[in-house]
Amino acid sequence: MNIYVNWRTATKAILKNRKRSLLTIFGIVIGIASVITILSIGRGFEKETLKNLTNGETDEVTIQVNYAPSNDSLNSSSLDYFTDVDIATVKQVEGVQSANYPDPDYSNIYKSIYIKGKKQNKQVSLINDLGKEPIAGRQLTSYENETLGKVAMIDSVTAKEMYGSVENALDRGIELEGHLFKIIGIYRGSESESMFSMPESNIQIPKKTYLNYFNETAEKSSLTVTLEKGVSPSSVTMDVIEQLEEKGAMKAFGEYQVFDTALLTDGISKILRTITVFISAVAGISLFIAGVGVMNMMYISVSERTKEIGIRRALGATQNSIRMQFLLEGVTLTLFGGIVGYIVGIGLAYIIGSIIDIPISIEFFTVFLAISVSTGIGLIFSVMPASAAAKKDLIETLR
Repeated sequence: MNIYVNWRTATKAILKNRKRSLLTIFGIVIGIASVITILSIGRGFEKETLKNLTNGETDEVTIQVNYAPSNDSLNSSSLDYFTDVDIATVKQVEGVQSANYPDPDYSNIYKSIYIKGKKQNKQVSLINDLGKEPIAGRQLTSYENETLGKVAMIDSVTAKEMYGSVENALDRGIELEGHLFKIIGIYRGSESESMFSMPESNIQIPKKTYLNYFNETAEKSSLTVTLEKGVSPSSVTMDVIEQLEEKGAMKAFGEYQVFDTALLTDGISKILRTITVFISAVAGISLFIAGVGVMNMMYISVSERTKEIGIRRALGATQNSIRMQFLLEGVTLTLFGGIVGYIVGIGLAYIIGSIIDIPISIEFFTVFLAISVSTGIGLIFSVMPASAAAKKDLIETLR
């Protein structure tokens, strides 16, 4: 039984009925393309989400140790939940690379300023280079950041509140906690805010100037612990908690808890992957419908070529040879559809990803999936028609 000869015969039969073959292939293309598109976008969205959760800058595993006081009155006190001694204790735990207080959050800084004798809270943004585009005056520069210049840009709303107009505010001063800054530029501010709008920056000053003149104390209500590579996060976490419960400065007034980013990202990854697989399975229903179309076409092909089957049998072709020919015909159809569907799916994924601004993840698994599924559909849905062709009675086929 020569597989190559059977495949050539099957290919000729497909080309002989081009329109019918193309319509059958079209169903496979749609099914494979939809599944590949969803998988590529889903995996890309999963990776981007996890990257944002972990800041995407390092593969280090970190855990956050929090303190929960047993007495609610401690929440309003000025007590530090963690001390430098606690940090030294945690660093001695095997598997801990470093431990420290969390870095201060400079994304939401609010300072009080006096406007017409009344205190108002205004949001301050720290600038390394250029500030916002000014409507009056000029922008902040990196030179002023490096030289610790006491200069600032303010929004037009704050300028009108303080000095009556944008023009009057230029080259005047704004006081932040006893430090006077010269207003060198005004940028456009929002006149009104709704409950759905994000708070906008009212004041911009050089970042290094802020760090130099304003004493930002470390937040001592939690610890950030970085683990060494290759260690078990769960076991090291348990050791850290045990050490703090034994030697912690506040051990008698509450309990130590752990927020594990690794467990969080694993959970989110599983959820996103499950959603992607579920949607792909729904899209895969079209592949089942396409498979039924392949079976229908194969039955029609067997019915139309009864005489051809009889002649081949009369010339010595075995049942296995006839069965192989029709199986190869079905597999060729679906495999070609799978390859085209994969290319179309990746193209659609890139187009949709660029529109909704989500990176696309192309993995070897998707290539394997497209080829294996399309080949499997060809085999499964061609078995019955191929068996029917092989079992045709020789006398009946030659009548």
